[in-house]
Order: sequence, then structure tokens, then C-alpha cells
Amino acid sequence: MRELWPYVVPFPLDTQAREAVWSILSSRVGMAIVRALKLGEKNYQKDLLARLPFSNKSVISYLKKMVKAGILREGEDKVRVRLGRVIRVKWYVLTEFGKWLALFLRDPEQISREEAEEAIKELLRAYVSRVYEVSARYGLDFPSLMATSCREAVKKVIESSPRLKPQVVVLGCPALDIYGVLHGLPGEGECSLLEETASFPGGMGANVAVALARLGVRTAFVGAVGEDWASAHVLKALAGDGVDISGISTCGGPLLRTLVMFDERGRRRLLALRLKRVALSPPELTERARELLEAAELTYVGEVFVELAAKVAEEAKREGKIVIYRPGSPYARLGLGRLRGPLAHADIFIMNEVSWRLLRARSPELEDPSELLDLGPEHVILTLGERGCILYGRGRERYFEVPKALREAYPAVDETGAGDAFSSGLIKAILEGKGLEEAIRYGQAAAAVACSRLGAYPSFPTAQELEEALGFVV
Repeated sequence: MRELWPYVVPFPLDTQAREAVWSILSSRVGMAIVRALKLGEKNYQKDLLARLPFSNKSVISYLKKMVKAGILREGEDKVRVRLGRVIRVKWYVLTEFGKWLALFLRDPEQISREEAEEAIKELLRAYVSRVYEVSARYGLDFPSLMATSCREAVKKVIESSPRLKPQVVVLGCPALDIYGVLHGLPGEGECSLLEETASFPGGMGANVAVALARLGVRTAFVGAVGEDWASAHVLKALAGDGVDISGISTCGGPLLRTLVMFDERGRRRLLALRLKRVALSPPELTERARELLEAAELTYVGEVFVELAAKVAEEAKREGKIVIYRPGSPYARLGLGRLRGPLAHADIFIMNEVSWRLLRARSPELEDPSELLDLGPEHVILTLGERGCILYGRGRERYFEVPKALREAYPAVDETGAGDAFSSGLIKAILEGKGLEEAIRYGQAAAAVACSRLGAYPSFPTAQELEEALGFVV
């Protein structure tokens, strides 16, 4: 137990030092000094003597005790004064243990955000170091122990989620998008450098949920996350944007990572890293997820397992809700045979050119997107990037070009997340009672704003920005 003590609680093992700590904590003078000490900088003795309402002798006595107890480290600065005379000025700084003690005793309102951040970083470094040491000493699995803290963080973030009566529930797969510059594709036996430039929360469905929330739509997100730091990071971002994540499921693996790679010419390639036991889709819904789906007006089904997508779409359609299905290219690769279930219950099916090519390649019976209407959807939307989109309906087909004024007002920088932004604008308009053709214009405006900025997650427009962009849509 004596060996474990410093790893569990950072109090000193030495009996005299511990007695000094108790003496300080049981004294009005000692407690006043601890509360007066600055966390991340030198505390000069002369300043403390001037600020504290006690005799100099009492304050100095307790400062010495604090040095002996390991709460403070002392030092001196040489200061040049009048006529070249040099004097020594004594100072004290809080040790690792001292910072822990000061934070413990201080009123949170007295701690600035900057002080708290720096102190917490130092405390975390100290505790991680101690966990590693004790793991090595007892032959424990250090990564597994650290994973426990990530698991608890994920749980806490989900528990702290805003609880809404959503207008929209989005089903999808969250991810961490890692942006980088690819210095040439590697040849056989070669290695190329991918230089990371940024990372953002991502995943098609999660992006749509965030984009809707920024447009003022009450949105809940349902999907699966892992129990790693990336899962906690992405969930925290979703909740921070006002998305209800209380219906999220967790699994023991990591969160999906997506590499967004740009070459020297600005061409974009995406690579999803399917790590071992990665969280892709909940096999079934939690009770809270079912409550959210029951409350929503519209269900957006994205990149979740086909069986779950079909079940959710069927139940939503039976209850008279609007169902939008946009599974993305990984699921288009499965072919039409696997997608028939969710397609049968979708009101609107959205895909881009890449998804259409992949779906057609795996489905020889398909020749034209309009043929998908025979499987259930009322409408099919084929997005064409900056060239616009095509709307297929019963007995009609219409091409929507992106207005020139919109393209000029929002020059494209990064197309990542364009489809997510388009979907969010489309859904917002549908919820406002707009017709589908006008809703497409909303989608194009939202996508134009998003493409004019780097990254998907940080680029989605607010409701006001969407209104401004709609001014360029004629």
C-alpha cells in the first residue's frame, strides 16, 4: 500500500511532510496563503506580505512550512535598483502537488479559464506518468488502463447531451476527418509522405446533423461510436453544436478515421481507415433512439447497416414520416440487391455521381437513375458537384444548374462535405413546407457556402448565412 500511495493520492509519504500539510490546512494563515497563490507564475514574498492580513512573521513561517511539505518551491531573483545596487527578491512557485491542492481548495469562480487549462494539463501529465509507472511495476496493461478513462469520457459526454424533441433524426456513422497533403502516390515498394494539416469531426451523417443544427433545426443523431479519445472528441463537438446525441450506441473499438488527402494539384482523395473492431453502425437501436425517431417529423438514413436502415425506414414510413435515404459510396458498392430494403421505404433517395457509378457497376440491371423510382422512392436526386443536380420523379426529369451568381459569390475551395450541406439545406426547406424544387435551391445555396471554406465540419453555414446565399439563387 505504501508503494501505491503516491499513485493514488499525491500526498507526501514522509510523515513530517504530511504533518506539515495538515498543520497548514488547519490554520487560517496557511489556508489564506494557499488561496492567494497564483497557479502558473512566481509568487513574490513581498507581494504576499503586502496582500495578506497577517503578521510578516506568521506568513514567512507558513511559507517555509509549505516548502518543507512540498507545496512550494522557492527561489530568488537578482534585481538591480538605484545606483547599481543589486538586491535579492524571494519568490515561490506551486509544485505539482501544490497546484493540485490549490485547485482543490479554491472557489472555481476564482480560477480563470487559462489557469484551469494549464493546471489540468500538468495534472493530467502527472497522473498519466504515474499510471504508466505503476503499470510497469505490477505488469499491468497500460493502454487498457488508459482506455478506461476514454470510455468514461464517452459515457459522460453522452449523458450530458441536450435532450430535444427533434424535428429530424439522422442515422449515420461519425468519424474523425484527418486532412493532409499527399506528396505523390507511392509506386510499388515505395512510401509517400502524407502531411497532416488539420483534423475535424466528420462522417456523412454526423455532418448532416451538425449542418442542420446550425440552420436552426432541432436535430438528433443516432449512430455508433467507439470508446477512444476520438469518439469523445467528436461527440463533444456534436453536443456543442446543439445536436441531441443521447441515442448514441457505444462499442469497445475505436472511432472510424477518414483521410482527406489533397495532392500538389489540389485533387482530393478519401480513404476510410477501418481499424480493428471499429464502430460503424449500431446493430440495433437503444430505447432512447427509438423515442427520438418516434418524435421526429423527418428521418434521414445515412451510412448505417443496410438491415438497420431498412427497418428504420419501414417504421418511419408506416408512421407517416418523411424518409430520406443517402447511404454514400461504401454502401453503393454493395449493389442494388442489398439496398432494396431501405429504398422500398424512402421518399427521397440522394446519391452523387461516384455512388451512381459504383451502384450501376454492381447492378447490371440498372441503366438509368430513373429506374430506381420503380423500387419505391418518390424522387431520386443525382448530385453533380459544381454542375448542379438532376431531379427524377414519376414521369419527369429536371436538371438544376448551380446559378452562376452563387458560384461567383462563393468560389469553391474544398468540396468535402458538399453533399452533407446540400442535404441539410434541402431538409430545412422541406420542413418549412417548401416544394422539392425550391428545396433543391436551398441545398445548392448551403453547399456553395460550405465549399467556399476548408474542411467539412467548420464550413457548414448558419441560418443567416444560408439566407444571404439564397439571395444569389435565381
